[in-house]
Amino acid sequence: MLSLFVILFAVLLGTDVVLKRWVEENIDQDEKRELFNGKIIIRKVYNRGFILNFLDHKPGIVKGMTAAATIGVFLYDTAVFLRRGKYARKLGLTLLSAGAASNTFDRLAKGKVTDYIGYSGKKFPARFTANFGDLYIAFGGILILICDFLKRR
Repeated sequence: MLSLFVILFAVLLGTDVVLKRWVEENIDQDEKRELFNGKIIIRKVYNRGFILNFLDHKPGIVKGMTAAATIGVFLYDTAVFLRRGKYARKLGLTLLSAGAASNTFDRLAKGKVTDYIGYSGKKFPARFTANFGDLYIAFGGILILICDFLKRR
């Protein structure tokens, strides 16, 4: 069963890395491409900090915190994957780990993370641009929280 999670991790990580590279090579900085009747926008945005460029002026701190958090996630993964069962938690960790690995690679190799998925509109969410790695982290985190909630019940 572990091999399925490893394969899923590799596919998720590879998908985000390939999409980031495609965006970097095929989308100009101010270009926008619309999907789903303009609801989703593909655009190239570089993020040197955390969400909404928080701490973008402190790249050393951002890289260090990112690397430390990713190492922590992988250590926790090891502890969980050595146990039997807990497949939903393992799926959540696989998602979270793939997103963390992709964004950490970007940040350490290039000093910035490439984001490419935006929401169209005039409201607050239109300010956000993310990448699949960010979505993996969010969905993986939600799945882990659901597991924790159900475990307590």
